[in-house]
Amino acid sequence: AAGNAAPDAAGLPNSNVSSSSPPNAAVAVSNEKEADETTNNVTTNNNTTNNDKVCRFIITKLQGGKGYAKNDFRIDLLQSKHGLYDIAETVFDILGKEKLTHDMIYSHLWGLSFNNKSYKNGWRHQHYTSGEWDRPATSRDIDYGEPRLFSGLEVPLEEGQKGKFGGESASFDFELESITDMDMTTATAAAATAAAAAAAATTASKEDVTYYPHVSKVVSQISTKVEDDWVTPTQKSQCIKLRNKWVKFYSGKNGWKEMRHGGDRSFTRAKPSSPTWSRGEMKIMGLLLNSDCKFKKCWTNIMQYAFVNRTESACSMKWYQLKKEDYRLQYIGSGLSD
Repeated sequence: AAGNAAPDAAGLPNSNVSSSSPPNAAVAVSNEKEADETTNNVTTNNNTTNNDKVCRFIITKLQGGKGYAKNDFRIDLLQSKHGLYDIAETVFDILGKEKLTHDMIYSHLWGLSFNNKSYKNGWRHQHYTSGEWDRPATSRDIDYGEPRLFSGLEVPLEEGQKGKFGGESASFDFELESITDMDMTTATAAAATAAAAAAAATTASKEDVTYYPHVSKVVSQISTKVEDDWVTPTQKSQCIKLRNKWVKFYSGKNGWKEMRHGGDRSFTRAKPSSPTWSRGEMKIMGLLLNSDCKFKKCWTNIMQYAFVNRTESACSMKWYQLKKEDYRLQYIGSGLSD
């Protein structure tokens, strides 16, 4: 039983992430003129991306103040319009939707590294009313005013480049998976739909006018194939012989039990206790449980060979205990492949 990362399944709504921007960082469009301006914005966005590239990043090991994300995520950004700050901003939007933090991107100091260069956020400040910054950005600053656009990085983007984000509010790893030409058919259709909706309605939603950043979940799909072809006939025979030795060992008085009589202490022969369940054993059983497999088939084809020092009854007890405590298994299998 193994995990398979299926791309772009169960996609989230397109992210605008303006909710996590600092005060006065974004400009709202008034209700009186949203129809005209929304149409113009869509047209402008479409025209500026005719020769654009889509940069796809995968976000892994995402953690907020309330725990780890159950899934990895993919974020699509435009090479000419977005930067490293947009990755962080979009991830904070994800954290809010996944209820992993109440913090905003500017709540605490944080740092970001990409392609062996480090940046820091929070060391310069934007005036609340004027929007001006208290000092020019250095080569290490990253914020709303200096988003580190992809088009302006010292080293051009290449597939496989990796980065890390760390701070009190969140942490995650990210990697540039691909750089592709923008799908103009999809973009043009989205623009036309948004323009029509803006002209017909008094209020246009963000989803009508926003195409990028685009966020999608990476759903962990664990195979339900539970066969015994992962071991050879010779290995099976060896496992059975070893299992029989363990059964004989546990059935006999091959251990010691402490006896107390008043202040005296003595030891007597007794049947040995089973060892504590290891993390590796828990992971195997968790993968099988998350695959929604039946215990009997898992025991016959996998566990009797994997757990040679465990009896079927002991495995059954642990199986149904973990089934009730599914919170202990929810992250097992994430990111694995067949």
